[in-house]
Amino acid sequence: MKGITQILTSLSLRQRLIISALLCVILPSLITYMVSAYFTKDTLEQRAVKQSQDTLRLLDLNISNYIEDLMYVSNYIQFDGKMNSILKESKYYNKENLPFNKASAIQHIKISSNLEGITNLLTPSYITILMQNDFSYTNYPAYEYDPKNFYKEDWFQKIKNLDSYETFWLGTHPTFIQSQEKTNPYLISIASTLKTSGTTYAYTIISINEKDISNLFKQFGSNNEQKIMLINANGTILSDQNEKEIQKKFQYIKYINKKQESYSIVDYKDKEYLLVSRPLAYSDWKLVSLVPYKKTVGQINTITHTTLLLQAILFSFFLFILIYLMNKFTKPIDKLSRVMKKVENGNIRIRTGIKGEGDIELLGSSFDQMLDKIELMIKQIKIEENSKRKAELEMLQAQVNPHFLFNTLNSIRLKITMNGDNENAKLIQSLSSLLRMTITRNNEFVTLHEEIEVVHHYVKLMIFRQQYNIETNCDLASNVLLEEVPRFFLQPIIENSIIHGFNQKGGVIDISACLVEDSMVISVKDNGKGMTDERLHHLQSHYLTTENHEEMGKKASLTGIGISNVYQRLKLIYGDEFQMNIISQEAKGTEITFYIPRKRGVKNVSGHISR
Repeated sequence: MKGITQILTSLSLRQRLIISALLCVILPSLITYMVSAYFTKDTLEQRAVKQSQDTLRLLDLNISNYIEDLMYVSNYIQFDGKMNSILKESKYYNKENLPFNKASAIQHIKISSNLEGITNLLTPSYITILMQNDFSYTNYPAYEYDPKNFYKEDWFQKIKNLDSYETFWLGTHPTFIQSQEKTNPYLISIASTLKTSGTTYAYTIISINEKDISNLFKQFGSNNEQKIMLINANGTILSDQNEKEIQKKFQYIKYINKKQESYSIVDYKDKEYLLVSRPLAYSDWKLVSLVPYKKTVGQINTITHTTLLLQAILFSFFLFILIYLMNKFTKPIDKLSRVMKKVENGNIRIRTGIKGEGDIELLGSSFDQMLDKIELMIKQIKIEENSKRKAELEMLQAQVNPHFLFNTLNSIRLKITMNGDNENAKLIQSLSSLLRMTITRNNEFVTLHEEIEVVHHYVKLMIFRQQYNIETNCDLASNVLLEEVPRFFLQPIIENSIIHGFNQKGGVIDISACLVEDSMVISVKDNGKGMTDERLHHLQSHYLTTENHEEMGKKASLTGIGISNVYQRLKLIYGDEFQMNIISQEAKGTEITFYIPRKRGVKNVSGHISR
């Protein structure tokens, strides 16, 4: 979730608006489609289950009629008194010394006559009665099948162990009627025993054609693709529309509830089928219906495809309109954003050029006007700063009447020289040179060599004035001597070292300069009393601010320019590229280092000054 939020926040407002609009359109449509498809699918599925269950109920009624006929014939033979008397008579025929064939014929006629009333009305096709004296009754010709062969069947042993009231559900088996092998290849049969006083005297086997059941499947099936079958408890198929499936195992018997109706969705022969089952009222047999699932919910697919196609067409149309409108509405925002980024990178001359009466258009116009005012203010500030620097320099130069003093001092120096006092003549020469620098107003920049000369003259005067020795050592690289620097930027630093650093004592001042890449590095270091960390922190925090610069800078200064004013002056000239660093330790001295960017051409001369 956090990753998604980061991605969204990195996008432009325009992109976020478009994505939000798309989500608001797509998500409701997708959710509506999925919910509708789910409920529609569930409704159609339940309808298909009910339809299959109704079909199986009808089949249950019809199949029950066949099974009831089987049971009725079986029960009639077993429990009808007259029928039992006829069957029991067979064991007394030999006592009358009748030929066996004649006895069989008489017995057959009696049984046929007694069964004639029900066999003409009921379903059972084939009836077999096996007597203990090798006599048998069948309603089919003996040449079709010899009923004695039943004794050889494996299942016949199970009949012998049955009670008189039990019925053996033989189920489906190949027909024993030779003439029916092609047209009716399978029979469904039941068997029972006839007993008196616990002794078995006859067996009954009653059969119907399996075709009678499978024809019902074809009749009641809703379509050709629906598969209906009759299976037993073990999953053996007893009846099916496809004869090839009979007596095979039904592989989804585990999905069938043995006691009640149930349904499932299964894969049958590589297709999904809706499986519905229903137990029969008799025995443990079950009716099973298999309907292709896609066929069952085919309507939902049609509805889904139609709805999806319609939504896709409408969505594409409105999406085009939405993107067009979003693009049109947010284009000024995008343009305004790009212009703001360029302004942020320093280009304040660029403008949005957005026109119109809308909110965004008015915002763009206001932004352009703001840039115009900012650009104008910057120009005014530059003019004011230049004027301020010149005014400060002129104030510095105007503190002494330079022309009068300079000419007077030269005359005095000349007279003293003529009188042989060279030492005082040199002092006056230093003061004269210092004053000459103040009256030169053509340029506020001088070469570093000239600035160092001013420093030397100033130090000579301070030695004379303070009456203690001050030593200056200069280590200047030859390629920086003619580099131009602001006038009088070193003198306040030297003055600060003499007055505050040496504290009425002598000392040494080291001045060094060199080029490092595109900057000129100038260092002024003294061996004075230095500063505590607290005092150093206080000084650094004040010279980097614009407060109290004049008060800090004008204390005991020849030019009225203190450290703070030197920093602010150079900062105005060179901008953020200029840096100044102060290092000081108590009782060890102070070092101030200037990092001045080279904005003027380099002039190389040979020279090394050391005094």
